[in-house]
This record gives sequence, structure tokens and C-alpha cells, in this order.
Amino acid sequence: MARMNSNIYTFQCDDDQSIATYVANLTSSYTDKSNELSVVATSVIMFVLAAVFFNLNLFSRVSDVSAVLNPTVRLVLSTALSLFLPVMSYLFSEAKNGPMPRAGDNVRGRGSDLPVRARLILTWMLLVELLRKKVQAILVTAGMQGSLSSSIISQVTSVVWLGNLVFFNLKGAGRKAVFGILWVLCAAKLMQRVIITELGKRSLAYGKNTRLLCSYMSQMLRVEEKNGQHAEGSARLKACKYVVMGEEKMVLEAGPHGYKLDLENINKEDNGVVTVGKIWQQLANVPDDRPLSKAGPRLKRLSLSFALFKLLRRRFEPLPVVVPAMIKQETDDCRDLIFKGLCKEEGVADPEVALFQVINDEVNFTCEYYHSVLPVMFASPYFLLVNYFLVPVVVFGLCIMTIILCANGKMSYSFRSIREDNYALSFGIIKLTKCLWRNVIRSPQAFFSIIDISVSYLLFLAFIYEEVWEFIIIVISNWFSVSLLCNYTAKPSWRQSPTFRGALRRISWVRQKLSDTSLIMCKQFSVLKFCWLSMTLPAVPLPKQAKCSIMKRLMAYADDALANPLSNGRSALGQQYSPLSRFCESDSVAEVILTWHIATSLMEIKFPLQKRGTSGRHDDQRMVATILSKYCAYLLAFHPKLLPDDQEGTKSMYKGMKKDLKKALGSWGYYLFSHHGRYIKLIENAGSFKGKADTTVVEKGIVLANELLERVKGEQPLWELLAQFWVELVVYIGPSGSDEHVKGHEEVLAQGGELVTLLWALTMQTGITRPPVDILAVASVEEEIHPSSV
Repeated sequence: MARMNSNIYTFQCDDDQSIATYVANLTSSYTDKSNELSVVATSVIMFVLAAVFFNLNLFSRVSDVSAVLNPTVRLVLSTALSLFLPVMSYLFSEAKNGPMPRAGDNVRGRGSDLPVRARLILTWMLLVELLRKKVQAILVTAGMQGSLSSSIISQVTSVVWLGNLVFFNLKGAGRKAVFGILWVLCAAKLMQRVIITELGKRSLAYGKNTRLLCSYMSQMLRVEEKNGQHAEGSARLKACKYVVMGEEKMVLEAGPHGYKLDLENINKEDNGVVTVGKIWQQLANVPDDRPLSKAGPRLKRLSLSFALFKLLRRRFEPLPVVVPAMIKQETDDCRDLIFKGLCKEEGVADPEVALFQVINDEVNFTCEYYHSVLPVMFASPYFLLVNYFLVPVVVFGLCIMTIILCANGKMSYSFRSIREDNYALSFGIIKLTKCLWRNVIRSPQAFFSIIDISVSYLLFLAFIYEEVWEFIIIVISNWFSVSLLCNYTAKPSWRQSPTFRGALRRISWVRQKLSDTSLIMCKQFSVLKFCWLSMTLPAVPLPKQAKCSIMKRLMAYADDALANPLSNGRSALGQQYSPLSRFCESDSVAEVILTWHIATSLMEIKFPLQKRGTSGRHDDQRMVATILSKYCAYLLAFHPKLLPDDQEGTKSMYKGMKKDLKKALGSWGYYLFSHHGRYIKLIENAGSFKGKADTTVVEKGIVLANELLERVKGEQPLWELLAQFWVELVVYIGPSGSDEHVKGHEEVLAQGGELVTLLWALTMQTGITRPPVDILAVASVEEEIHPSSV
């Protein structure tokens, strides 16, 4: 075995003096006591950052196939990366002036080069710069470019600075070539992002699309109004003129009041404009014996989701004022399309599942459009060819050119020097790592060098993983499916291709297996349970029965809004339980939620869920009531912006409720009592609150729970009543048009959206609104005067 003495430490490697020399040089920075603290701290911090980066990229997406990174993760990584370059530049300067390489590590004929430590830090800086774009959203909307421009300027500055460090500090041709390749990749990735962003911002299909759609919808609806539209079910959807792709091809010119469009040939098959109706017609003509027919219903709904998403975007972007009459005409048309078309489609066993799947996909499209860290919104066969096949060829050519230029044009020497000047490549990374592991117990320097190499491994693997996963995400994305579907509809030759049909069907199948958009998760929170963080809360899927009840309630409003206005739960009580309507008389939705949530939680404890095999018919209603109750409590506690009340008022109401609950249970009971113990403590004082003039929200909830037990006979009617109430209240919460609430929904989109966001999107596009608060107050007075008419 070759041995290398370095003051105190002896490194045992294979029978190769050069490896031992290189290992000694690699660990030499840890033998310098003058900067021992900074060197060790750098290694430890970089290892933690690399490990966190690697793990968060694996497990921090909103879903398994999402292009959206968790906003908390993005914030942490963005903050860390913003500090990374200046800190590492300082450490690079310090390492550059540190211990010089030992004999055997100098570049032949070039004098002393950068110390190994400085080169290692430079490697980290380049790898982190390659990963930096993975935590920054791609914005192609013309009105949202301010923060993006500053981000691009920051990245350009970083890339230029790294180029300076690479080409003006390294002397060896081989080393300069290796680091130059990493720098070329950084520059190419940055240019890719800049070009994609700028092209998207100037495109009528992306950045300017909302203004184009305003013109299209107004002109199209005028034409449709003349023709008349009274069909229902599938016929209504096959006649739908909502555009999916290709609307930019109808533009004749830009005018003073929008774009002038050519709508005369919209129904032609070869004009490149794809509408929802065209897609539904084409997929309806697919023979049942073809495999594509199985994916047909899913693809048809996906096209509708995409068209609705494009219309929804207008609510988030600054647009010219639209005539109110046109807004009503559009919402009326969309209401008929959804509730008379989609919800009454022939041959669909579960229309409620189809409805929520369409709206969920619509919100997912919106979420990815505004918060995606990948260029998924551009997914198409052409984009795939250019971005993932042609661009890599160009970048490869630039890398070859860089290698040759680093050797001053000496082609044969340039490639030979890469191996000769880079000892890690010459000996092999694996062999070098084995040498360090062999000495890790005997030498602290070897231990920290192992950490340094592990950082490089993790950063490199994270980069490779991101590149591969980006390609997979884009191929199986709904955006790519919609693009293929539009090509299938617009190009007869593509429809005849078995390869194309097979690709469309298989991508749809894989996407459905990896991400079931019919599942809508609702986080569960109970005020009777102590909890600090929303991330620790459980999430359960919205029951099918709840979807059905919500759909029926919305359809009732759509059929006759005057006869079936939305209420804060009062209309669900009916005449039989009208005395309970006094618990809905508050003009604060937060107070109604807390009152009924406390009562529902107490009923949940009073009537525990039956064991498997002995469940009753009321279990479905119980599930609807408890899930929606806990979900509304979660919104109140963690997302007050999404509720109809003023945000500060909601926070104040919740804060006061916690004080009252703590007073009722005592400090010991508030933090440590079991669920059943809390029930006993609260319910035993219910009698003392009756007739009390000024009761708190907690006391109202306890009194309501007691009255529910007295007035509702039997467990099944109890859960049916509570389920109807919570469905009514959830539907009532959904509609909202204020800028504050729209901003709140826009913020939660970064987290994948909420059930209430789905309801907001649906009610906004179909014109479903809440009655003003003063009307509710008048209604409550009339109910007291004429209870028999309720």
C-alpha cells in the first residue's frame, strides 16, 4: 500500500502514489488551523443544504405528478439560494488564497493552479446554479413580469460572475474545459428560460390570451344569441363554442375595443381552431371497439376543463372593463353548459363525479399556469421536439466548442487534457471515494472530505433527477394530453395514425393512474382538539354523497335562483326544525360556522362511529356532516381570507372562541383532556346557558347540541339534518367577487387549491351569488313573524 505522510496523518490508498497525493491535497484545507472553523462549517452547511435540496425535490411537490413545488419549500430554497452566491464567493476567495497544492497536483507546464478546496467550492456553485431555476415559477403573463424581470437580471448576474471565476482563475486546459462545460449548461438553461418566457409573454396563445378571449367570448355569444341554444346533455356540449386551442388563428386585427376576429369559419374542420364541441363530436365518433373509446369520457371532460381554465384566468389578470350585460350573458351560457349539459349527460352514472373532476382539473390548470416551476404550459409535440431533443444537440455542440477553445484550438490536446488535468476523473470518483472511506475512522480530514464529496454527489444526482423528472412530468401532463387531443381533432391524418391514438390513450391512462383528479382532499380540524400547524392536520377525500348533495343544491339554484337562494344554513332546517334557525341569525358566517361546528363535534362524540360490519344507513350522512364541519373549521382557523367575512373580523372571532373554550375547559382540560372528557365537561353545563341573554360562541354551540338532542328524534335524522346544513353552508361560502377574496384564492392555488376554491370557480363562472346580508336579515325577521311559510 502506498503511504503519504502529511505532518500527522498518513493516507492509505491503493498502490498509486498519485492518488495518495491527491487525497492529501483534498484534505489539506482541514489541516490549516487558521481557518478551521470556516472550512468545517462550510462543509457541514453545504451537506445539509444539498441533502435538503435532494429530499425536498423528491417529496415536496403538491402531488406526485405536479409541476408545482410546495410554496413553503420554494420560500426556504429561494432564501437559501439568494444568500448562497455571495457567501460561497467569499469562501471561494478565501480558499483560493489558502494552502497551495502539493507536488503532483499542479497542471503540467502551467505552474500552480487553484487549490482543490477552491475548485470544489466552484463546483458546488455551478451545480447549485443549475438547480436554481427549479424553485422559480415560470410566468408568461404580460401583467406579471415585474418580479420575473428582477429574477432574470439576478440570474444573468450570477451566470456572468461564475463565468468570470471559471475562465479567469483556472489555468489548466482540461480543468477549464470541465468547469466550462458546467458553465455552458448554466448559461444554456438561463437562455432557455428567458426565451420561453419572452416568447410566451408576447404570444396570443399565452401572455395576451386573456384579452383575446374577452373579444372572442363577446363576439361568439352575440352570434350564438341569434342562433339560439336550447339543447341539453351531450348535444349541448357538442354544440359548445368555448375555444380550447387555436383562437389566435382567428385574429384579423387589433382594434380600439379588442381584437377583430373571423368567426364565420369557426365550424370548419381544417381552420386550426379547436373548440369543446369539436372535440366532443370527434370522440363521440370513435368506435366502441377501439381502445381510445375507453379514454374518451376523461379526455372530453379534460377539454372542457381547459376551456374553462382559459376563461377563469381573466379573473386573475388586469383587463379592460367588460360590459355587465356581457358578463351576465356569459355566466348564463356557462351555467346552462354545466348544469344542463355536463350534469345531464346521457350514459353517465355519476354526474357529480364528472362535475367535480372538470372543476378540479380546471383549478389544477390554473395552479400550474401561475405557479409551475417547469414549462409545462407549453407542452406539445413541437415543444417536446425542440426543447428536449434539438436544444440538447445545440448545447452539446457548444460544450465541444468550449473544450476546444479552452485548449486554444488544439483539438487532440483539448480532449486528452480533460483526463490528464482532472485527477478525480483520471483516477475515478469511485476509487477516490474508497480511499477516503478507508481512512475516515483514522483521520478527521478524511471524514470531512467524504462530506465534501457527498455534497457533490447529492447536487449532481439532484440535477439529473430534476432533468429526467421534468421530461416525464411534461409528457404525462394534462397540458400535453390537451395538445395531443387538439391535434387529433384538427388534423385528420393524425386521427388515422394508430401510433398517435395509442400514445394519446396510454398517456391518459398513466396520468389517471398516477393522479386521480376525482379525489378532492379536505383538511380536517376540530376546535375541540389542540393543534398548532395546518401541515399536521389529516386530509380526507370529499365523499361522493357530499358531491352529489352540493351538485343538487347548485342545480336547484340554477333552475330557479329566486325560489332557491343561497343561505347560511337556514334553508336546510326547513319548517320542522325552524326553531333552530335562531342559531343562524348572525350576520357573521364565522360565528355560524363555530356554533354549528361545536355542536356537530359534540354529536360526533355522543354518537361514535359504528364498528365495521355494523354500520347503519346514517353513516354516509354522518361522514358528510363531520367532514364538511371540520373542513369549515379548518378554513376559519387557517384560511380566513377564503370566508365571506372580513379577514380581521374572522380572526378576532376565532381568537375569542379559543379564550372562551379555554375558560370553559380550564387550562388543564384545554390542553390535555381527551375528546370524550371534553364532551362531558362542556355538555354538563348546557342547561345553565339556556335563556342567558349574552352567550358566547362556545355556549351557543353547547346549547345547540343540547337542543339537537331534544328536538331530533333518532340518530339517522340527526345526521341527515346536519349533513344538509353543512352542504348548504359550504355552498354559501363558495361565491365571492371581492378582490381580497380573489387574492386569497390565488394564494392557495400555490398549495394545490381548496374545495372552497373549486366552488368559487364554479359559482363565479356560472353566476351563482349570495344574497346581500341585509336581505338575509329581513328573511330571518319574516321567519319569526311567519314561521309557517318557511
